Amino acid sequence: MKKKLIGVFVCLLMITTILPITAMAGDENDPEITDNLNDQFGALITHLYRVRTIIARVLLQMDSFDFIDIDSAWFYENESEPDVLYATLKIKDLNTNPQRAIYSIHFTSNGVKYAVGSHLCNNEQNASCFVGVDKRINLNWKDAEATYDFVNNLITFKMNKTDIGDPQTSDPITKTFAWTALRFNFEPLSLLFSDGELVKDVAPFIENNDDYGRDYEILY
Repeated sequence: MKKKLIGVFVCLLMITTILPITAMAGDENDPEITDNLNDQFGALITHLYRVRTIIARVLLQMDSFDFIDIDSAWFYENESEPDVLYATLKIKDLNTNPQRAIYSIHFTSNGVKYAVGSHLCNNEQNASCFVGVDKRINLNWKDAEATYDFVNNLITFKMNKTDIGDPQTSDPITKTFAWTALRFNFEPLSLLFSDGELVKDVAPFIENNDDYGRDYEILY
């Protein structure tokens, strides 16, 4: 009997060793999205010596744009909230600033592109959070929740699954990436610089259709 138990144990060990282990939920130690630090780009970084850039940097009075620099991002769920999907974005050095910082995570659910994001303005005096179909002009954004953890440099988004295509258990969340940007509080001024973003970061840097983070599988 003892030999049979040992044999069963060895077989189970071999099976678990051979079969691939699929991670269905990310966390800070195993995020779906990762990025290199100190890789922000945009007008205020690329064109350091242009007159407009110099004026903007003086007006902004910022020596660092680490609050735009993406470290990683991941999705997760709580069994007690089966109708909710969470997404957390980790920044190199999350801080408030007197201008407009934009933080967002993008993904595809049920074949449709969605985004969840937040604008943090006026040293945290004004903040908004939204979720919906990912397009440049969207008049139908839904309200979402954003929690800022300035100690651990984390922004956590809480969104209703009905606002992102109502994915069901085992449905994949695909084409994941994170995007951040800095604009003037009065956004039209930002249009004087390139595409309207003073500084920005993308993770991973999407150069073609294959450059995305890992998929996430809905648990509940």
